Amino acid sequence: MVGPGTFLDSSKYFIIVIDSLANGVSSSPSNSKLQPRMQFPQITIHDMVVTGHTLLTKELHLDHVFAVAGMSMGGMQTFDWIVSYPTFMDKAVTIVGSPKLANYDRILWQTEIDAIKVDPAWMGGNYKTNPGVLAQARIGALTLSSPAFVESQYPGGQIPPAMLENAGSMDANDHIRQAEAMLALDVSKSTGGKLEDAAARVKAKVLVIIAKQDHTVTPQPALDFLKLLHAETMELDSPCGHIMLLCEMPTIGSAITRFLGQ
Repeated sequence: MVGPGTFLDSSKYFIIVIDSLANGVSSSPSNSKLQPRMQFPQITIHDMVVTGHTLLTKELHLDHVFAVAGMSMGGMQTFDWIVSYPTFMDKAVTIVGSPKLANYDRILWQTEIDAIKVDPAWMGGNYKTNPGVLAQARIGALTLSSPAFVESQYPGGQIPPAMLENAGSMDANDHIRQAEAMLALDVSKSTGGKLEDAAARVKAKVLVIIAKQDHTVTPQPALDFLKLLHAETMELDSPCGHIMLLCEMPTIGSAITRFLGQ
């Protein structure tokens, strides 16, 4: 997504990529010396945005950026950015994100947490080997794309080795804290739960890119919010679902390039 000639063109824009809390690189249960593992406090998507804003303003001494963009959980952060810091950016692009989790999504992320904790290897977060890896891979196989994609790409119902490897690459405690952050997502919390008031705070021009067959982040909350924003919308009916960026890169890239160049 980022580099010379891509749709986040680093030859044209100065691009800052910020690691999210609990991703294993930023401050996380897996690397914290003072608050390791489940001693690490619960966090929210808003916390991720606040720390990003602090990085930009206090460390890099920026008081404004041209655009904020993110995909999936990054898209959730982008929705929070435009409500929490409405004058900080001119434009925003959110890809398969959400301003507030749908009930379907809440069940999904709680299931992911439960799949880790029911593994005997869990041991209250003090595990020696990463628990719940196979269950996480199976959940991902069901939700990251669509039934049609799985039928055509997973012969015999076998999970691709890459998906199993990816599921095992994230520390389970990190995964739990990020899942909890998504469960708490609601950009209208700062406006008393009123999405209309949250939308009224937005000043940036916004492009919302949605996957109609998304089974990881239900599109409806984003669709509801963008009606209040009168934002530009791109809806793609790709069988790749939540991972449609892998399948629809040229189409999505062209839309973002055009939007940023307007």
